[in-house]
Amino acid sequence: MKIALIGSGALALELLEMFGRERFVAAYCDPQFVAAARIDLPLLTSLSALAQVATHYVLALADAADRTRLEQALQSAGMQPAPALILPSAVLSPSATIGAGSVIGHGVQIGSRCRVGRHNFVMHHTVMGHDSCTGDHVVLCPGVFVSGYVTLENAVTVQANAALAKGITIGEAALIAQGASCFRSVPAGMQAIGNPARIIPPASQAPIWEIS
Repeated sequence: MKIALIGSGALALELLEMFGRERFVAAYCDPQFVAAARIDLPLLTSLSALAQVATHYVLALADAADRTRLEQALQSAGMQPAPALILPSAVLSPSATIGAGSVIGHGVQIGSRCRVGRHNFVMHHTVMGHDSCTGDHVVLCPGVFVSGYVTLENAVTVQANAALAKGITIGEAALIAQGASCFRSVPAGMQAIGNPARIIPPASQAPIWEIS
């Protein structure tokens, strides 16, 4: 299996250092960002050229929209997502499932019957409680705590040290801010900020809920 990194910035560099240069054969970079590339891998700016040297890929991009767009383009080029990359220090329940293309970092704990979707980043020292699940392209930054029976829909981002209470749902493309404590479900596309968390909607709308 020949794996390419998709991206050449800070996240790609972190994955390169986490899993070792020998794991990857090349990296893809958008032509406009070549000058800012930060990784020591052969750098290609064409997906068709990349498909000549790699069979599988890992998305190393922070933006969910970019990841979704490139996933479709890579599949059209005949490439497949790599099996999940999991560091040895992670502790995963035997009944947990991890989707292709996902990355599991140092000290992560994933509980029984959890389901992690495709192309997730579950970063260092994050905890997922039993029976929780994530959609595709979800990012859990370092130190996140997900209680049991939580659902995170596609393209959710949970920033560092945030906590999600038991049984809530975080809607598609929602953002949970750093250090937030969420006790209620968050609608799709919204942001939750603070402790206890409050919803920050588009500027044209009033707050949906706030815990006093």
